Order: sequence, then C-alpha cells, then structure tokens
Amino acid sequence: MAAQRRTLPPGAAVGDYEFFDGDKRVKLSELFEDGKPYLIMYHVMYWQDDKEFCPMCSMWIDGIDGVAHHVGQRANIVAATLAPRDEAAAWAKHRKWQHIDFLVDADPSFARAMWAEDDKGNPDSTMLVFEKTSEGVRHVYTAHAEYEEDLNRGIDLMCPTWHLFDLLPSGRGDFNASNSYIP
Repeated sequence: MAAQRRTLPPGAAVGDYEFFDGDKRVKLSELFEDGKPYLIMYHVMYWQDDKEFCPMCSMWIDGIDGVAHHVGQRANIVAATLAPRDEAAAWAKHRKWQHIDFLVDADPSFARAMWAEDDKGNPDSTMLVFEKTSEGVRHVYTAHAEYEEDLNRGIDLMCPTWHLFDLLPSGRGDFNASNSYIP
C-alpha cells in the first residue's frame, strides 16, 4: 500500500496558510526547515463549545511526539489545531509534548480546505502530508480516523498503542483513550 501511495501523481498546490507558533505567525511554506521537502501534520480535534481536545487525537500526538526526533531526520513534523492559542499552549504543556510544535490555525480556512473541519464547525481527526517543490507546496496525502460504535479506530499505523495492544492475548479490546490519566 505504501509503495502504491508513492506512485500517486503530485498532489494539488495549496495556499500559504498561516498558523500561530506561540505569538509568532508562520506560513505553511515556512514549516519546511533544514532543506527537508516534506511536512507531516496532524490536525488535533478541538470542540469550541466544550473547550475540549479529543482524547484519541491527544494519545496519537503523545506517540508522535515520542518519535518526532527520529522523523525529523527526514521530514518536518508538527501538530495543529483550531483551539485558542492559550488553550493549545496549556494543553501541549499538560501533555508534556516536547518534540513536536503545536500550532494554531490563524483562521478556519486551512482546516476546512483540508477537511479537518466541516462547514458546520465539526472537527475531524486528520493526518496530512505536504511536499515543497520548486512550484510551491503540494498536498500529498490525507487520512482520517474512522469511528465505529464509539471505538475510535483508524490511522492505526500512526499510533504505537494499538500495535502494543495487538501483542496482548486479549488484543485491543474496548480500550478508548482518555484525557484523565495525566495528573
């Protein structure tokens, strides 16, 4: 499957969307550092009305943060969200994310264009890959988690938790991530 994905035609060119990295505004094109042509981005679900981050997305970023220094040898990697900046910063600190930048979309246009949020403001967990070429930034790949019967699955390849649970005699069971395990 990965080999087939690599043979896909170049993705569509995308606009130079803006994000906040703390108080600093950065453009999508500026997230490509050290000459690396690839950017992996996970867009974390946040419900504006509830002021809550998705527990499953948070678990996935926990795992991605743990390997970000390895991934960073070949590709740039960040997380983003539509949460307010102060809440995003507090969440990253609470989760102890140290190796992945947690950006905030400057406005909803990026999330909507990348289907990380629908036109009604409902977020969707979204893994994105971009490539920077001489013609600009191209959208290469998108993956969303699938939700069945309250068991959030999908994007399994991005999450070491599932692979470890698969080694257990009981398998994955009905485990669902929680935001309450971090004191």
